Amino acid sequence: MTEKRRLMAASAYKDLFGDFRNAGGTGKPPSVMDGERLADLLVKNFAKLDVDGGGVSMREIKRAETMPFNFSAEELLMLKVLEKYFETICNLADDEPGPDTVISAVDVEVLAQFLKYSHLTIEQLQEWRKMAE
Repeated sequence: MTEKRRLMAASAYKDLFGDFRNAGGTGKPPSVMDGERLADLLVKNFAKLDVDGGGVSMREIKRAETMPFNFSAEELLMLKVLEKYFETICNLADDEPGPDTVISAVDVEVLAQFLKYSHLTIEQLQEWRKMAE
């Protein structure tokens, strides 16, 4: 195999597994995300996550986590945060009949309002929701 082909194959391999797109900085994935950034990333990625058009379900979040090459390191952290606070986020707006089982576009809007303009953290929002129950 020629050197040029070897380099092309190595480049394709890195691109397939996200190394090329996610490389940079210190190489460590971020471990903390502020509320405003979470809201921005969720708005940006909502259509990508909502595969069936019925809102983002836990199943769709877990499916997205199995394809890390489709997301940056920061977006992968967002997926972990969504998974951890799924109940809180999907119950922000009473826009579905019966129990809320998906994060709807309205839930995302309400979340963005709380995180951006009320300067709450997702943890504070969860505590606030628990007190309201």
